[in-house]
Amino acid sequence: MYSVFSNYFEPLLEANVIRTKPTKSSEIYDQLRIAYNQGVEGILNCTRLVVSNSEDDEINDELLYTIWKNVDLQKLVQWINKNITLKIGIDDYRTINVKLRISAGMLNKIMNNGVNPKLCAEFHYNLSSNVQNELSILNTEDLPF
Repeated sequence: MYSVFSNYFEPLLEANVIRTKPTKSSEIYDQLRIAYNQGVEGILNCTRLVVSNSEDDEINDELLYTIWKNVDLQKLVQWINKNITLKIGIDDYRTINVKLRISAGMLNKIMNNGVNPKLCAEFHYNLSSNVQNELSILNTEDLPF
């Protein structure tokens, strides 16, 4: 399986923030934590978990535009990255799922303040499916087949 962060590390390698490109998912999240602890603030603003990897560029573009023009969505993305992304591989899947429910509640409040419900649904769907995919990758990365 392919992690959403698999090709995220090229600039970090060039800047000598990390020394080797991670190959396993657990290494990817270890490297993300190391980079964040070394001051790479861009990880908090990363939208990889909330944007789909599909071919539908129009909805992805609209979702990204909405995130970057809405301060509440930007804060939610930062909260997700700090409390979910950087904790993948450390927190138990139950803890991650509780945090996903908290983020859904936060997203509902933002939607009630005027953000397009279709985009909020897409945001939540992408987040949930990407996190579940990442957890699945972590659970199966050491299997011999």
